[in-house]
Amino acid sequence: MQDMSFLKFLLVSFPEQLLFIFLGSFAIGKYSYFKTRSNYFRFLAVCSLMVVISYLLKEKLGLGAESTLLILFSYIILIIFIMKFKFYESIAASIFAFSLLLLIEIPVSVIIGSILEVENSNGFMENPVHYYTTFFVIRLLQSILALIFYRFKFKIINMEYPNNMVNEYYVQLFVYLIAICTLGFLTFLMARMLLIDTNSTIPPQNTYLLRLNIYITIFVTIILTRAVKSVYTFYKNKNTLNNNEVIQNLDYVQGLLKEQNYNEAIEALSALKEHILDQ
Repeated sequence: MQDMSFLKFLLVSFPEQLLFIFLGSFAIGKYSYFKTRSNYFRFLAVCSLMVVISYLLKEKLGLGAESTLLILFSYIILIIFIMKFKFYESIAASIFAFSLLLLIEIPVSVIIGSILEVENSNGFMENPVHYYTTFFVIRLLQSILALIFYRFKFKIINMEYPNNMVNEYYVQLFVYLIAICTLGFLTFLMARMLLIDTNSTIPPQNTYLLRLNIYITIFVTIILTRAVKSVYTFYKNKNTLNNNEVIQNLDYVQGLLKEQNYNEAIEALSALKEHILDQ
């Protein structure tokens, strides 16, 4: 990958960027986004920038986890600022797109590798025929997956027309999950320094501070995990209360219609519509 020219990388990477945006948007139900012509310019701008960013990162850092993580972060930032997705929509779209692409790429690469008797990724890169054959099959299957999503309007999470309550729930949920993942990662790093990297000399004072930080991060992680469940329970109960309010209003309107108070029934329905839209 580090020896690949930019034109060759563009040929390989640009279709992947297109599929990434399509699959991510479809997975969160943002089908109407592509009904606006101006949004295609935003979409193509993100894909083009991601080709350049991916090329630079993989040239400097290789194909490791570091470059992959930075590419994922770049997707999230560009989707927010250029495609104008909300931040939780961008995070969800990026994660789902990444997962769906890998869901096809990994097993297909393993199967083709076993058929062609290629042991690792270097074997694909050294043989252009093997590389482009694998690339074509993987992109074809990923394109078929995107077409299936579009044809049947599949969605993993519906963020296209959510009400305010659902928006609020997703915001809090993603904030909690990001915080939990960050703290969990920091705890892992600190525990690794104390338990695994025993060859490195750490002053006793720093060891004490590391242990304290591990205790604190574990405590906060447990609290945040509990908070995620509490948030779900809160919004579930809140949704139940709102449904009861709607049923009561419908019963009231039904009574007005039976009494032939049509003007009051219309006013009650208008008020109910405004109440539902404000949720």
